[in-house]
Amino acid sequence: MRRMIEMLGVVVVAVLAAAGAGAAAGFPEKPITLIVQSSAGGGSDIFARTLAAVVEREKLLPQPIVVENKAGGSGAIAYAYVAGKRKDPYFLLTCTPSFLTVPIVRKSQVTPKDFTPIANFAFDDFIVVVRQDSRFKRLADLVAEAKANPKKIAAGGTQVGGSDSISLYLIEKAAGIQFNYISFTGGGELNAALLGGHVDLVMLNPGEALELAKAQKVRILGVMADKRLAGAPEVPTLKEQGVDAVFRQHRGVVAPAELPTEARTVLETAMQQYTRTAGYRKYIADNVLSAAYMDGAAFGAWMGRESARYQEILVSMGLVKK
Repeated sequence: MRRMIEMLGVVVVAVLAAAGAGAAAGFPEKPITLIVQSSAGGGSDIFARTLAAVVEREKLLPQPIVVENKAGGSGAIAYAYVAGKRKDPYFLLTCTPSFLTVPIVRKSQVTPKDFTPIANFAFDDFIVVVRQDSRFKRLADLVAEAKANPKKIAAGGTQVGGSDSISLYLIEKAAGIQFNYISFTGGGELNAALLGGHVDLVMLNPGEALELAKAQKVRILGVMADKRLAGAPEVPTLKEQGVDAVFRQHRGVVAPAELPTEARTVLETAMQQYTRTAGYRKYIADNVLSAAYMDGAAFGAWMGRESARYQEILVSMGLVKK
């Protein structure tokens, strides 16, 4: 009798193990929706659609990833939507600095704790851009005039407390200057304002800045990186021009909180495999990004540190109280 009970126990354990393996092997059984927190055509949208296309082409998952845009509220609408999908592994979300800054500035109930970090893929290093016919030929010209005329130089951005306003603030702080920050509704309106002469400078990601420079529409004054970009070695850093300001935007993916372990493993594995594809390398090269893969655990720890840093910056900017 005792031996029969032992054998039954072995069978039960084997069945449970097989069930767990089956759950991992079975996921996903339907398409996964990747929510983009901004409108179509922007950097996050391009990132998401490239990821989805490569995953399907390389068959990294047995089901496709379907991209859906939910713009609004500086990302808050998308964040709340995906946070409401707790435990559901069929939803992913693009993750950029607003994922960390919006909860701090708005004191929203949805925070990074409502999500499961899956992977980070790259960094955008912000570039200082002026119009091609601008009176500012070098970063030193911009700094000198800003010191002589505080708050007279118009700097355009898309949101106070957003990535571009933070990058501009870090330049102000490092150089001891002040700009007149003017906010626009989106990147298209911002670029139109620069090219139309309504603002003096903007902060752009490398891919966009370099394309406009090739078309002789803008002049690049420098990149906010520790070292020159591999894809644009001719662009000097701000640091080598005497302004010690570094700021970069991460590009990653998160999922709802309390994700089933098996599903999380499948997603993390697929995302890591994505970084080994030619499609990923082309995306990095075409957009002049810095490759920076982090798995879920590393990405989560990194975001925790970044959130604390953003908190300090936003308090220093006067946008958040201690």
